[in-house]
Amino acid sequence: MDDCDRLFSREEARRKAQRRGRVSECLWDFEWWALDDSEGHHLARAKYGDDVLPVPYSMHQELTRRQMEEHPPEGPDPTNPLERLGRLFLGITDMLECLADFLRKVGERLIAAAATGLRTLTESDYLLTDLVMLIESIHTALGIALVRIEKSKED
Repeated sequence: MDDCDRLFSREEARRKAQRRGRVSECLWDFEWWALDDSEGHHLARAKYGDDVLPVPYSMHQELTRRQMEEHPPEGPDPTNPLERLGRLFLGITDMLECLADFLRKVGERLIAAAATGLRTLTESDYLLTDLVMLIESIHTALGIALVRIEKSKED
């Protein structure tokens, strides 16, 4: 899937969500994270690895959609170390894209709040809590990737 196909896939997902009555600003549903329960997310899909991270339910929906619709078709051998590592990297990339989108959203909201005269984060503290959670999850995912890379060198 190239960048254009990926863009169309995400736009189609947004339109489907709107037709179902979803009112979120984006596919990540950032505004619901503070209220969501956590779910276990397989970074590389369950078929390609056992590594699971807890993520908010609404984030899990978008991560899974990307795995199913945007990642390459399944290969013939789910035990192939290169395919497993490649799928782990794609899963981490999805989380990093979430981080980039979230940082943009937080930055825009902070600037908008500052434009109204606010000078503290007391009205937006949940954003920073959610940001810390996301960064910790990505940190864990990168640690898993490092272990997998080292293991692939040994094999």
